[in-house]
Amino acid sequence: MIMRRKKCLVTLTMAAMVAASLAGCGSSGEKTDNSQAAVSGETTVSDSGEKKKDSGSATVVSMWHMWSGSEAEAFQTVIDDFNASQDEIQVEVLASQTEEKMLTAIPSGDGPDIVHTSDTTCSKWAQAGLLSTLDSYITSENVKVDDIYPSVYALGTYGGEQYGLPYTMDSYMLFYNKGVLDELGLEPPKTLEEMAEMCKQVTVKDANGEYTRLGYVPDYPWIDRVEIPYLFGAEFYDFDNDQVTCTSDEFKNALNYKAQFYTEYGIPEVTKFKSGFGAYASNDNALFQGKIVFSIEGEWFENFINLYAPDDFEWGAVQVPVTEAKPEIAGCGRLQGSLLSIPSTSKNSDAAFQVIRYLTSGDAYVKFCSLIGNLPTAYSALESEDLVKQAPQLEPFIESVLEGKAKAFPAVPFSAEYSDIQGLEEQAVYSGDKTVEEAVESMYEQLQPLADEWKNAR
Repeated sequence: MIMRRKKCLVTLTMAAMVAASLAGCGSSGEKTDNSQAAVSGETTVSDSGEKKKDSGSATVVSMWHMWSGSEAEAFQTVIDDFNASQDEIQVEVLASQTEEKMLTAIPSGDGPDIVHTSDTTCSKWAQAGLLSTLDSYITSENVKVDDIYPSVYALGTYGGEQYGLPYTMDSYMLFYNKGVLDELGLEPPKTLEEMAEMCKQVTVKDANGEYTRLGYVPDYPWIDRVEIPYLFGAEFYDFDNDQVTCTSDEFKNALNYKAQFYTEYGIPEVTKFKSGFGAYASNDNALFQGKIVFSIEGEWFENFINLYAPDDFEWGAVQVPVTEAKPEIAGCGRLQGSLLSIPSTSKNSDAAFQVIRYLTSGDAYVKFCSLIGNLPTAYSALESEDLVKQAPQLEPFIESVLEGKAKAFPAVPFSAEYSDIQGLEEQAVYSGDKTVEEAVESMYEQLQPLADEWKNAR
């Protein structure tokens, strides 16, 4: 358990998940063009002022990624370290690239040698023939596959071959307003059912009968879409039978659990209250404004507290509780990962993999993860003392992940569609337009044909 008053400290970290979600929102895609200098052998200077080695006849590897702002700056420092460490390969980076831009550039042959892919795109792009298999490199370079968290490694697998090496991942905890719980003499909940009861105690209405505070609002910000089903013991896909499993009792129980926060408090009233929430990554965050008491958040959130919360904001964080019916699955929440892949049209794939190896191992790996405040996917990096020294806020997340029960969303090429369809059907339940039974049946009817199509293509 973490319990703190807000610290008046601003760290470099920004949320990888938020950066990924904002990557497509208006980035110019511009970069400082050092390519001519690299080809001609001139010395270039990075934004940090560090001189790069004379590249001469070095192989130039291009990389596109989705990070922006401080995260892009952090990544550039690691690339600068690599470029300065040797003369054979020089990496040129283009930041803030959307998946749409990558999808346009790769087939035309105008794309990069390395792409930063998400957990919802790697297998889909592999299915479309946009990525090269990494199996021969993994073998020749003696990559220790058993050092990588298994379900996150699976995100880069398609058709029994590996198309991406995991890089960073997010894990989640239940953050809460400690001041409110202390005022009411409450301890953080130990089960999801206990949290639901506690929400009744922390709810406040004004003189007009309108809500000024609720305990928890589903789908704020978005994380519980996968997290809550896992905490009820649900699965999203049965690989043995190629079946979407959203109609299971566990999945229905999870959706019923979330729906109660609308139905029991009044659908119109909760909807109206939620419409008044401000921007998530801002001072107007609903938790910071005292509008909600509980929120499922990732390892970036302590930095959000430092950046945006009032100075007197008292908070705590615990492992997200599971249903009281299945205490044995405690710690089974979601992991969300990003990967590094080589496009099928890469002109320098051998050199590209050397860069990927550098980024996903040793001090460079720990340095980047500590700078942006994300978790590494390799056990050796997770267990590194340097990681906790450099980013102490990660320690409780690391401890939770090392329990070994957390897992990524299934590595299916229609995972993005799965999430979108689930989100729409859940909103139909929250608005009262559908029952839980109707919503999960509709999900199945839309998703199972995608599973059948994938099965037939394999």
